[in-house]
Amino acid sequence: MHQAEIILNEKVAHSIYLLRLRANKVAESANPGQFLHVKCTKGPHPLLRRPFSIADVQRKKDTADIIYRVVGEGTSILSQKKPGEVLDLMGPLGRGFPLPLPGTLPLIVGGGVGVAPLLFLAKKLSKVAGLEGRAFLGFSSARETFGMEVFESYGFSVELATVDGTCGKMGFPTELLEDYLKSEKKVKAIVYACGPRMLLLKVKEIAASCGIPAYLSLEERMGCGIGACLGCAVKSAKGGYKKVCRDGPVFEAGEVEIW
Repeated sequence: MHQAEIILNEKVAHSIYLLRLRANKVAESANPGQFLHVKCTKGPHPLLRRPFSIADVQRKKDTADIIYRVVGEGTSILSQKKPGEVLDLMGPLGRGFPLPLPGTLPLIVGGGVGVAPLLFLAKKLSKVAGLEGRAFLGFSSARETFGMEVFESYGFSVELATVDGTCGKMGFPTELLEDYLKSEKKVKAIVYACGPRMLLLKVKEIAASCGIPAYLSLEERMGCGIGACLGCAVKSAKGGYKKVCRDGPVFEAGEVEIW
């Protein structure tokens, strides 16, 4: 556990906030797909920490970004925090995304706030591995969109879908992925995804039908964040259970059962 000073906490879309922390330990060691376990208050209520994917780090500035949606008491309290305040956090925690093999096209699929960890991944793919790919992003409506220009700055081609059709194609990002793979049947690709369970399930099905590998970042409620409480357990494809906080949150699509 360590302390991190808030540098920035601003609204970037409807109910979506960008929180920037001065956190040198996170900045120097975090990898895409890992998360921070954050205590939203100094007091005992709410009791549990909240897990947030790391959206970016800037090692030279000792900063780490998370992007979160206000959905309940903890995140509502967090959205009211001001620069200069200090948060107690654990991390970086968990297993992140693996880099693809040379010559493999990365295909990113993100839904809602699940786009956040994929921003960090795209940065690493472009800056470290020298790879550029395609990003298929989905949101409920235009007012909830974020991150498109960031992907483009990393050299990714971006396609957008919204449920209500107010921006991009009406529908879901998995439809964009499916259309692309149908048009590029010989492409050597790897899929990285994060978002709601139904999105991950569809990505898993599409990747399997095309015979390409896929890695999924699961969004689960967590208690301890270190694998002790079993609050985030998911079924393993080989029997038994995997702990999302310790064994994940990133899994190869065939490792876990998604329903």
